[in-house]
Formats: sequence, structure tokens, C-alpha cells
Amino acid sequence: MTVPSTAQLSITLPTKACHNCRRNRLRCDRSLPQCQKCSSKGDQCQGYGRLLRWANAAAVKGKLAEQVGQRPHAPLMERQTWNNSDHHNLRLQSGENSKSDAGVTVYPVKSALVDPLLKDLSPQRRLYISHFSNVVCQDLVSFDQRDHTNPFRSVITLLGTFDYLREIILATSAVHMVTLRRSRNHPHQRELVDALAAKGRAYRLLRQALDHLDVLSRPIVFIAVVFFINFDLIDSGRGSWKTHIEAAGKLIASIQQSVSAPAVASAIPPSVAQLADIVIADCITYHILGSGFAGPEEDDKKPTNMSAAFAGIDVPATLQRAAAFSYGCYPPSMLDILSKASRLVSGRDVVEAGALIDQLRGMDVRAWVYGIEGLSPNDELEFRVSMASAHRVATCLYIVLAVPDVMDHRPDLVNVNSVESLTREVLHHLAFVPVDHALAKGLIWPTFMAGAQTEDLASRQWCLGRMQRIWQSTPWICPWGYIESAINMLQRVWETRDRKLKEGNRGGMNWLQELKATADQVLIV
Repeated sequence: MTVPSTAQLSITLPTKACHNCRRNRLRCDRSLPQCQKCSSKGDQCQGYGRLLRWANAAAVKGKLAEQVGQRPHAPLMERQTWNNSDHHNLRLQSGENSKSDAGVTVYPVKSALVDPLLKDLSPQRRLYISHFSNVVCQDLVSFDQRDHTNPFRSVITLLGTFDYLREIILATSAVHMVTLRRSRNHPHQRELVDALAAKGRAYRLLRQALDHLDVLSRPIVFIAVVFFINFDLIDSGRGSWKTHIEAAGKLIASIQQSVSAPAVASAIPPSVAQLADIVIADCITYHILGSGFAGPEEDDKKPTNMSAAFAGIDVPATLQRAAAFSYGCYPPSMLDILSKASRLVSGRDVVEAGALIDQLRGMDVRAWVYGIEGLSPNDELEFRVSMASAHRVATCLYIVLAVPDVMDHRPDLVNVNSVESLTREVLHHLAFVPVDHALAKGLIWPTFMAGAQTEDLASRQWCLGRMQRIWQSTPWICPWGYIESAINMLQRVWETRDRKLKEGNRGGMNWLQELKATADQVLIV
């Protein structure tokens, strides 16, 4: 089989190092929108463009180092930066008030300006908030463009009022720095301790808040609970994400009922209402994708909690409202079909399985993509079409693996819906989205589905390399731990399949059935 080749990158990468790396004589990774080496150190990357410099400033090196022109001589003092690991100190002029040439009194600068919302936080905590705003928020949406508002940044304005939300945001940012530094083999012990400590405080404060929960605070509590899921995804994709999804599900119905009242709805800031809507869509997506790899026994234990939570809302409409920000680019109707497919039983639901495949094949993903409201004018719509197509075909592959008997019941599906043809089709659509593009981080689930099914060694390495690059080496790096866990799970699937083939089982194995039977389950989004 020919391995698909990726398209060329549609953005122009910098040709020179960023100003920070150039000044410190370091090798720059030239990432956009900022150097990841600076981000991993906690530095504010000064970018690649021209710098604005003070006119008539005193020289700090060279022949003019001792000449200060007409400026009054003044001592220098060090300014503490947010990053304690920074090896170069920024210096500011200070001293007695003096007169400039124009007769204007010049006052010394005593300290850097601090956002009033963050003035009570320690420098390290302000660093985590800065990292959340600059790096984590761009991971939470499909494409964080400068001309497009990112609703997740609005959460920063709430941190001074809701302490439990502040602590889980700090924990999320700290664990993101852990995975980012770990992917580069950098020390991360301090960030790990800070992440776990902040998460523990968030648990305690959230329990206290639940004892005195009012109507207006319910959306904030829900946002905080979903960030616990994001924490687990960034950490490893394992952990207690199932418990958090269930807890979030219990809050959904009460939130929908409370905001439906006109008086309450008008009291909630529009930015909070929009963020809550997007977070609800994320929670629904997490639940559906998590159920896809959950065993039937586990599904049967708790079928009513989440069903009851979703019964009071219009799931497709909620997902559609968040489509412009969802980095997975899942069509709402496809997620609804996947939710039904995850409950199918082989040998019993062959008719329904065939009907679901027919629905998927009848979807017009191009019309859906071009109908998404709120996308930036600079968005790559054709890449989104390829992403939606890859998800659609990967869902067909999921149904065929979940109910293999559907092929015996529907012979007309054999030619275009066999596992081999579906796998090739998924790989074909994946290849149209450059791995270096920001949207590529939303293709982990279909890449995992196709990679686990293919027996072609070259295709396996192509899928593995693609996931590894998204995790640790592309300009739009997404160092979330669930990607690393998905890579490890993919390799275990290959080892088990190859071993069974060597033992004489020419049919190999149905890896989806065996994966659903295991206790080690990872949330792959």
C-alpha cells in the first residue's frame, strides 16, 4: 500500500531565531505563534519581527558602553521576573528625580505593571496564568487566530471571584507545563508538585462551593468540573475522567433549567454563557468518545445518569453552536451516530448497524463545514472538510468492528465498507491535512482508528510518526498526555495482533472488541 503524503504547510515559518534565543545564543525551534523553547522556560517570547527600541538609550556593550550622552547618570537595579529560571535579568533605571533636556521631570520605574486581577498572586502563579492564556487556551480551540476571539481566555476574569476555578486553572496550566517539559526531556518536578497541590485545593474548595451553590454559580461550577477532565487529558488521558464526566452530567440539567429563566439568563455575562455552552459541548464530546472504548459491562452499570443529563438539552444544537471552536471538527450528527454505535451488540444489532452506516454515507460534510457560523475568514475550510470526512469514515470503521456481522447481513456494503477499504479511505483523508497545521491536533481519534486496524508496516509508521509529531515536534505542538497514552496503546494493539498472526490465527483479532474488554482505557479525543 502506498503511504499517503502530507500537503505542504500553508503558513510561512520564520527563517530566523526569535529574539530571545538569538540573544542567548540558543537553537530556536521557530514555532508559531511563539517559540516553544521560550514557553517551556516560562519566558515571554519577543517574537521574530522588528523590535521597538528606546531612542538615545544608554549602550550596554561595545565602545559606547560608557557613554550616556545627555542622560543623567543613574544606578541600575534588578527587576524580578516571573520566571525564576530566567538567566538574564531585565534592568530598569532608577534613582533620584531628574530633569530631562526638555525640562520634564523624570520619575524612576520601581516595578513592572501587574494586572489588578493577578496582583495578589505570587510570581510563579502569575506565570501559570500567563501560560494558560498564551499556550493552553490555543490548545482548547481548533485554531487560535489573532483575529478571532478565544472564549476560554474569558475565564481569567473570573479567577479573582471563584477560588475553586482559579485553583483548577492553575493546576491545568501547571500540568500542561509538566507535559511540555517532559516531551522535551526537561526537568518538571516543581511544576508537577504545583499541579497536584493546586488540584487538591480545587477539590476542597469546590466541595465547599457545592454546599452553598446558587443559580448564577452553577455554570462556573460546571466549567470548573470540565477543567478537571482537561487536567486528566493533559496528564495522561487516564485518571478519574469518567467520574468527572458523570459529575458534569449531573450539573448539565440544572444549568439548562436555571439559564432558561429570563431573569437569570440576563444576569449571566455573555462571555460566561458562551463559555459554558462551549464547555457543555466539550463534555458531551468527551462522554461520547469515552463511551466508544468502554466495555459493555461498564456502560450497562450507569446508563441512566448521562442519558438523563442529556435528555433536557438539544445535543445536536449545542454541538453545532460550539462547532467553530471545537478542535475535533466532529459533525454533530456523526457524534450522535457514534453514541448509538457504542451501545451496539454484535450478533443482535446488525440491522441498526447497517442503518447507521447508511446515515454516515449520506452525510454532506462539505455543506456542514461551509455552514459553520463564527469561523474566522482566514480559516482553512478545505482542511476541515478532510477532517470531517476522516471522522465520518473512521466512525463507519468503528461500526464494522463493533458489529462484524453487519457484512453478512448487508452484502452491498462489502465493497466500499470492508475494514480494509475503510482504513485506506481514512488514511486518504488524513493525508490532506498537513501534520504541521494547527487543525491537525483534532485528528488523533481517526488516526488511532486507522493505525490500529492497518497491517501495512509503512502505514503504521506513518500514523505513529504523525501522532508523535503532533505530540512533541510540530510548530503547533499539542503536548497533551492522552496523545502519548494513545501512542503506547496503539503499539500494544500491534504487538497483540502480530503475535496472534504468528500463532496461526490468520484472522488476527478484533482489536476494538479486545480493547473494550480491558480495564486500561484511555480517553482519546
